[in-house]
Amino acid sequence: MLTLTIFENVNCTMYSVYGNRNNYTYFFDYFRSYLVIVMSSFLDDIRSAKLKKSAHATKDYSSPKLAGFTSSQEIKEYQNAVLDVNTELWQECLKDITFPSKYCPVSIEEAETFVRIFERMFKNLDAESISKIDFWTNLTPEEKTVIDNLSCKLDVVLQEVIRNSKEGCAFVKTSSRSPKDAPMAHGKFGDLYQSYLSKLSEEERNCENQQIVCLLKSAFEAMKVTSAREVMQLMLTSERIYQDMLLALEIKERYHENFVVREFVPIDVDMEFRAFVFDLELTAIAQYNYLIFSNRLLKEKDVILERLQNFYKEEVKTRITTKFPRHFIVDFAICKDKIWVIEINPFLVSTDSGLFSWEHERHLLEGKEGFQFRIVEKAKPGAKTMLPSGVKCLLSKK
Repeated sequence: MLTLTIFENVNCTMYSVYGNRNNYTYFFDYFRSYLVIVMSSFLDDIRSAKLKKSAHATKDYSSPKLAGFTSSQEIKEYQNAVLDVNTELWQECLKDITFPSKYCPVSIEEAETFVRIFERMFKNLDAESISKIDFWTNLTPEEKTVIDNLSCKLDVVLQEVIRNSKEGCAFVKTSSRSPKDAPMAHGKFGDLYQSYLSKLSEEERNCENQQIVCLLKSAFEAMKVTSAREVMQLMLTSERIYQDMLLALEIKERYHENFVVREFVPIDVDMEFRAFVFDLELTAIAQYNYLIFSNRLLKEKDVILERLQNFYKEEVKTRITTKFPRHFIVDFAICKDKIWVIEINPFLVSTDSGLFSWEHERHLLEGKEGFQFRIVEKAKPGAKTMLPSGVKCLLSKK
């Protein structure tokens, strides 16, 4: 018999559906903010690391794995697992339930140029330092030629998507991930944050939960683009994109990278969810932006859970081909009467597990104790401590 139990701990409440089980202890080890800038180079660390088991706990950041490999074969398996869920491998079979998209191919030469530019100008710099660099004037003639040619190709695809978009703008990612760490490095993000904050009452402006909601809205809004130049500004200053290009270039026999140009679809920050699939069975779902509390989400949790479970069973699982991995992590967005598949990620510890812990709760994500559903149950002080220092400074400018 399935039961619904509520656990309160740290800044969240866990709604776990399972059979007879008592004295459950929840270990919530690491937070990942939507806004965290991950400043590490995957391949540099892999090459310099000793091939032995890591003595440190694995952190749940949405970035390439940096330690814990025991052989070059494990490294290759990891790299292939990431490439196995690239957008091109699932977009067609899920085209009716994901955002309308078009591709702009990125050649090996163009990807190598991205890597060189980032390493020369931005590697190991924080967001504030990056924001002070006018990289357009610092491109070499060769780099400028490559970026200009790619921009011309991209603009053709971009304008076609924008013409069909209700919002009059687009969202652009690569085959793997989006440059969502980049907006913090540009003035647009700060301006949007102040704009959202100004619409609140004085009491709301002093509310930590509301401040973080405004940050998340600003980060998402800053991803809107209408020109190829804006896209390049995001892509070339993103540590995430740099990491992904490095990984793609490492296995050239599988190289197949694109800019994925999507119609921009507004998504409420409390209506994104991370779902875990093991052996094609939906094992767990969690609130994606887990630094915030949403009263709406709390009130509608049962209805939302049922909708998401039915959506996966009826719309996603039935479309997955036999060639696709049987274990993966999929992000959903609820937009009124429509549920979208945002993206699919590898079922690896390098993919942020949100309100779950890879180290202590992998068995739950593998479905060994029944289905799990977790959301943040109430706002508690201290969430801001999980944000990068640059973002904390932004919060102080209320």
